[in-house]
Amino acid sequence: MVDVFESISASDKGTIEISELLDTRSIFELVFEIVKESGFYSQDENFNLIKALNIDTDEDSLEDALCASWVTMGTNLNTAKTQEEFNAKFALFVPIILKKMEAIKRIAG
Repeated sequence: MVDVFESISASDKGTIEISELLDTRSIFELVFEIVKESGFYSQDENFNLIKALNIDTDEDSLEDALCASWVTMGTNLNTAKTQEEFNAKFALFVPIILKKMEAIKRIAG
């Protein structure tokens, strides 16, 4: 999970570019597979939280929606008091971020 933020913070720009977020896709996919195998996503409570967090935004574009989800994820991660809480919050956002990345990929490709 740290790899995602290290790859973004390595940027020498003042703002995060969509391409930088999309470059983290392989890391999100790896985390998704690891978390999925643990059974975390099949727990009703976690599934319902993901559905609740995955509300559509009023953003003008898919890129803006990805950025909004990323910022929301970051805000939530910053409130974690323990590593376990951080990991759980991150895991909840992984499928949401991947869904938005996939939508951008479909439009671009």
